[in-house]
Amino acid sequence: MTTPDSSKTMTPAPEVPVLARVRAAALAELRAQSRGLSWRRQTAGVVLLVLATTALVIEIGALVSIIDPERLAGRALSVGLLVILQIVGVFLAIAPGRRLARFGAVVLAAAAAAAVVGWRGGGAVAPATSPFACSLSHLGVDLVPLAIVLYALRRFAWTLGRAALAGAAAGATGAIAGELACARGWGHVLVHHLGTALLITILGVLISRARTPDSFAP
Repeated sequence: MTTPDSSKTMTPAPEVPVLARVRAAALAELRAQSRGLSWRRQTAGVVLLVLATTALVIEIGALVSIIDPERLAGRALSVGLLVILQIVGVFLAIAPGRRLARFGAVVLAAAAAAAVVGWRGGGAVAPATSPFACSLSHLGVDLVPLAIVLYALRRFAWTLGRAALAGAAAGATGAIAGELACARGWGHVLVHHLGTALLITILGVLISRARTPDSFAP
């Protein structure tokens, strides 16, 4: 009588190749993710958020009698250029490519700064508050739009042009409020308004450079 060979064992089922398992896991993750927004839709959303923040700052400033809307008549050019800088700055910070257009936006920022300084005289009044009150309020109102644009930039590869334009768009919020709230002369505006806007721009560049982006899309 013969017995089955006890040394015989069942052959294990072949393992799924590593690449196939990795591919299956990647596909499962992609299916679980929501559909991504196009950069145009994202840009439109960020522009609206930045403009809404600026409008809210103006509204609150007017309610507490810090901002005088009547000043808009004499400073329409500078305010208009700053609003355009916000829109163009956000658009070119997010849009792929367009390096030459970003250079044009730098020229626009310089024109807005020149208008802000050039349309001021020596100062109509002798203010009782410290000139640093403008700097501090400028910094305070710029933090929200700065956070908005930096959050948007996380989906794209870092470039100096992108980061600088995003920071300039955020800094324009405080500059617009300053145009409607401050009656001091051009020297004060140059140091405490444009100086603070430049500080916000540099801060935006440094923070965005220090963060690792979620994507390296060009």
